[in-house]
Amino acid sequence: MQKSRHLQISFLLFTIIFEAINPSIDALGAVTPPVTKCNIRVDNPHISKYILRTRGILAVKVNARSKCDKFMRDLKFIVEIYKDGFFWDKKVGEGLTVVNGLIYPNRIIRNEKAYSECSSQLPTKYYGVAYASAIIDGESKQTLKVTSAETITLNCGH
Repeated sequence: MQKSRHLQISFLLFTIIFEAINPSIDALGAVTPPVTKCNIRVDNPHISKYILRTRGILAVKVNARSKCDKFMRDLKFIVEIYKDGFFWDKKVGEGLTVVNGLIYPNRIIRNEKAYSECSSQLPTKYYGVAYASAIIDGESKQTLKVTSAETITLNCGH
């Protein structure tokens, strides 16, 4: 999983998730292209200057954005922070953004709530993961998990 995580891109279409690809195949054998352009973008982990300045806390942070060209309703957008572990990776932080009601097409939804306080300044490797669920065309849809482009070493131990 770790090797594939490093190979994932930070920009992933949720078309696969939010809108199932039409399984019909035309006479030439081509798959019908997806009808939506929805995506999540996950930033790389970083030390939050804002949290340090406003709260005096050293913390690792991951931000993400979501955008879809279709109407959505009741979005739940989750961002998680993981640290690399010897045997398994450990979730150290999470942020949830909930938008109840109607969301218009092409609106950018931000989740900047995921952070985790550092307990030391030991170098530690972190990556972010984001995923969402919403109602689109009257159906509940879920995205796949999208991982930040890089695993970053920060002087922020847990």
